[in-house]
Amino acid sequence: MLTLAPPLFASPELSPSLGGAWRGRIDRFDPNGGIEGWAVAIDSPAASLELELTVGGDVLALGATGLPRPDIDMHLTGSARSGFRFDPSVFGRLAKLASHRRDRQVGVRVAGTDITLLPPSGRAPTVSELVSLWRDAILSDLGRREAPLPKGERLLAQLRALRLEAEPLRERALRPLSDGEIGQIDLVHLSSEGQVWFIGWTKRGVETEFPALIADRLKFPAGIAIAPYERSDLSANCVGVVGLMETGWTPPSQFKDGFVYAGRNGQFHLRLTPQTRLVRAEAFTAAYAQLQPALVGGQGDAMGAVLASVANWLPGAASAGGTFVEGGVDRLLLIPGFGALAEGWAVSPAKRVETFHLKIGDTVLTADEPSTSFRPRADLQAVFGAAPSITARAGFAAIFRGALPVGAASTPLLRVVLEDGTSAVLRVDAKAPRRVDLVSDGDEVLSLFPSLRFEPSYPALLSAVQTTLRAEWREPMVLSLAPAERVVVIRLPGEEASLRLVFDRAARSLRDLPEGVGLAFVADTGRLRAEALLRFEELRERARAPLSLFAVAHPDEIVAELPWLLARLGAGRFVHVGRGLVLTNEGWAGAIRSLERRGHFLDRFEIVDDEGRPDRVDGSLNAACFGWSAPALIEWSRTAPRFLRGTHGTGALPDHAAFDRIVPGGAIRLERPRASRLADLIDGDVLKGAAR
Repeated sequence: MLTLAPPLFASPELSPSLGGAWRGRIDRFDPNGGIEGWAVAIDSPAASLELELTVGGDVLALGATGLPRPDIDMHLTGSARSGFRFDPSVFGRLAKLASHRRDRQVGVRVAGTDITLLPPSGRAPTVSELVSLWRDAILSDLGRREAPLPKGERLLAQLRALRLEAEPLRERALRPLSDGEIGQIDLVHLSSEGQVWFIGWTKRGVETEFPALIADRLKFPAGIAIAPYERSDLSANCVGVVGLMETGWTPPSQFKDGFVYAGRNGQFHLRLTPQTRLVRAEAFTAAYAQLQPALVGGQGDAMGAVLASVANWLPGAASAGGTFVEGGVDRLLLIPGFGALAEGWAVSPAKRVETFHLKIGDTVLTADEPSTSFRPRADLQAVFGAAPSITARAGFAAIFRGALPVGAASTPLLRVVLEDGTSAVLRVDAKAPRRVDLVSDGDEVLSLFPSLRFEPSYPALLSAVQTTLRAEWREPMVLSLAPAERVVVIRLPGEEASLRLVFDRAARSLRDLPEGVGLAFVADTGRLRAEALLRFEELRERARAPLSLFAVAHPDEIVAELPWLLARLGAGRFVHVGRGLVLTNEGWAGAIRSLERRGHFLDRFEIVDDEGRPDRVDGSLNAACFGWSAPALIEWSRTAPRFLRGTHGTGALPDHAAFDRIVPGGAIRLERPRASRLADLIDGDVLKGAAR
């Protein structure tokens, strides 16, 4: 009986007394960061050490030390760089290994020796374990590539959570104990956003964020953040503070003795006195501006970001420095992650209008001045006088830039900035803002900005589209699941006649499918969902093959959902048939050959029209119909671009001309993708960017 010798591990301890010529350790197997660790030759610590990534003893990839590891290098010579990292792409290579290698262990070995580095858990993981870890990481990342929240928004989110945490304090009978007083509030400002600012003092060492309860006739839960600063008029154990409350409390115009109970048990309190003053925005912002340089820690920066988003936005002020200003917004098209496109008017008879700012919720958007245009508004002369000069520049169209979050829906405010720097803030009709669909509303967007593609902010729009598509990705709904190692995934069309034809063709082809090959149908939640479910159940009653049915919440292609679908199906190889397509007899034969193919190269199905000629409108060889291996698709999906209609053209699929195969006349197009000039432009430019 053959007995395998146990692996020889290098010691992770640097002490020379332990013996052995090498030291090192694998720190982590991270699908996003790669395989990382450190290694060093004791007799030559400054030299680069060659390493091998092995699978069952066979070399898969070569690497070397050379990355800084301060925690290790500090104990070696000054020039030592003992860190190493194998790129995350090695996980994709592991996924493509043959099935008989799935149980083999993965390790890192010193090149030319039998010395292996100790794994993180003390046991070398198998190929199957690492592939499962890699697949889970990619699937969990499919829909969450949102930009990090700014400091101010993070602080507000934390305060909202603390406010919820303070809710149980409502039920407690709180009393102000003499040894529980931790400070006093001297000045209060109610901001336009319902947050309450204050200035006062606390004892030194009080937490900078805590839940609280305001006792003012009623009980109001609150989340509070404070930023301390040194005050010379206080004793050594006290500090001045600027604070922000997230609460439903409205401060009274005249204060009496009151308390803000602090802490999770309400055992401490801040005191409100008859000397506590309620001040306007201008007075508070002036006081804050004086104190901000003295604020200690990063809390002051976060508060400054919150205050900047609400300062100088007092709605209803129709004059700027005594100058009359009037205006409005007729159209306001919101694009999450990018900003907004606006059309409106602004009239200032005495001063020239220069630019605009827009505030939606906590987000302030700034008009991109190179993209802002003015035009006459003769329809306003009846209101503002017959002089043409008054309305010669009254109309405007502007691109407002800013990190507009998904779901922003507060009533907007428009700030009109005049030539001398003064401004007026005007309310925008609550019905004006509208989330724009860049496919369905593309013509409206282009009518507002015909040159959108050539505006300076267009690259930012492309980036925002990618971010939003990823953020709004949702898992398909599973209506019926039958796992299969090999599967044909069919995106169902949107017309009833086409849908029936797809199911009829599938029913006729089932008898020719090899055993174990499955069909997975993907419907949407539109008007044909019920029809698709009925047809699917009729087919399942007659078929022995594994059949699955999913539903997505959009009417477009499902290339972005394919990794998730294949993972749920347990498929190793697949053929994707896009929306509005049906496989021909040649296509079904080609699908069987593709599912039986080994390796990780593509099979492209030629798309023809109803007369059998190559499709010249949407392309005959594109990402609407192809066969591939699931591991290769999942690896590609990590960096694949997203498209407004699911795919466009070749879809940025990899091209290996010497190995990819073409199935002539493989599919007939029954329906076209949703028509949209703007989507064609954006998706085309995204595809060009991916090609570069």
